[in-house]
Amino acid sequence: MTNATHIEKDIAFCIDELDLDDHQIGEMLRCCEKLGGISAEYFCEEFIFECENPEDVERLHDENYLKIEWKL
Repeated sequence: MTNATHIEKDIAFCIDELDLDDHQIGEMLRCCEKLGGISAEYFCEEFIFECENPEDVERLHDENYLKIEWKL
């Protein structure tokens, strides 16, 4: 897959599945690039979850699952 095709798929996913606006799409693409060029779909499937009940977040989320050190 070419880089342009990869970006097109990421943008389509952000619009069609996540309903993100232009600013949010830019943020998502930058995050995925900082994580090594992973796809937006992979990032969302592996690292983001939604809960109907906010109280479930504490029970389901493990802070130590993924520790990322950000360097500016």
